[in-house]
Amino acid sequence: MRSGTDNVPGIAGLAVAAKETIDSMEDNVAKMYELRKSFTESLSEIENVRINGPENGVGAPHIVSLSVKGVRAEVLLHALEEKGIYVSAGSACSSNKPAVSETLKSIGLDKDLLGSTIRFSFSSFTTKEELDETVKALKELLPVLRKFVRR
Repeated sequence: MRSGTDNVPGIAGLAVAAKETIDSMEDNVAKMYELRKSFTESLSEIENVRINGPENGVGAPHIVSLSVKGVRAEVLLHALEEKGIYVSAGSACSSNKPAVSETLKSIGLDKDLLGSTIRFSFSSFTTKEELDETVKALKELLPVLRKFVRR
């Protein structure tokens, strides 16, 4: 502990924020599952795209892992970034370890998809419109990016 005056307004503010978070958690989780379901249904309409992970209602409500055949994850990540859509090409816990994910291997993901997986994360503040724009961007980008695949 450091000496000095406690930040009483900050402490009180944290307590209010924690209470609001707990009080709205059930609704927020339900909303994120709903968003995830809509998002994955739209993504599944895109050719050569695989959604990794459990069916909706199971697992983390705020994460969608997606593998795209014929497009490297880093290439897609930067193409989406240019459109203001920010995704990850690895798990949060492996950001400093640029190796192929053991989790993706263990779920039996095809070898050609291991380097083509990105992760979308969202929150209760994410809107359906934002996810619809993401799907639209993927539908535009993927055919173009697939033209430049090294064989």
